[in-house]
Amino acid sequence: MKKLVGVLLLVVGYSAFAQVNPEKAIKQFSNKMQAVKSISATFSFTLENLQEHITDTYQGKILAKDKMFYLDLMGMEVFSDGKTKWQYIKDANEVTVSNINKKENDFLDDPTKLFKDYNKNFKYKYKGIVKVRNKEYYEVDFFPRDLNLPYSSVKLQFNSKTLEPYMIRYQGKDGNNYIIKIKNFKSNVPIRNDRFIFDLKKHKGVDVIDMR
Repeated sequence: MKKLVGVLLLVVGYSAFAQVNPEKAIKQFSNKMQAVKSISATFSFTLENLQEHITDTYQGKILAKDKMFYLDLMGMEVFSDGKTKWQYIKDANEVTVSNINKKENDFLDDPTKLFKDYNKNFKYKYKGIVKVRNKEYYEVDFFPRDLNLPYSSVKLQFNSKTLEPYMIRYQGKDGNNYIIKIKNFKSNVPIRNDRFIFDLKKHKGVDVIDMR
């Protein structure tokens, strides 16, 4: 769950490859994502283990604003105001509180990291255009410069017209792949800041584990 990603079986449109300026397309995507003030999205999250032939898919929701975000996935809610992170397990009525550690490069510490300073954090390779249901998506493979990260590559697909993300797939070094396919994406929606803070008053009897 620390690495949200997505994958589909897609057909590469080689005929359009030469018409695309990869550097320009990737930069436009990154600039757009960084300019977005807030995000509300629903998605499917797939955990794929090819060795064990296990594939499990879950539905999720994410809200993001500036450095703040809220994630609802696999029975867990994650709140972050940019400084503090709350991970709430619904069934156990338990919340773990910790500080954001930017040095760890944890996806749950900054879900938008891939879209920021991608030249600094990743090497990348443009793969071409893929077509899904009559829509075209640019496909790019990112390779982290930090070799200590638990994943070896990230595959990103984004809409060639709207420049909105469609699929993200993390190739894990442990044999697990993490996949996100975005179903509904809305940008610049109004979101109150308190939406990103875990409210103890709304969770009576919650067990608090403070790791700060």
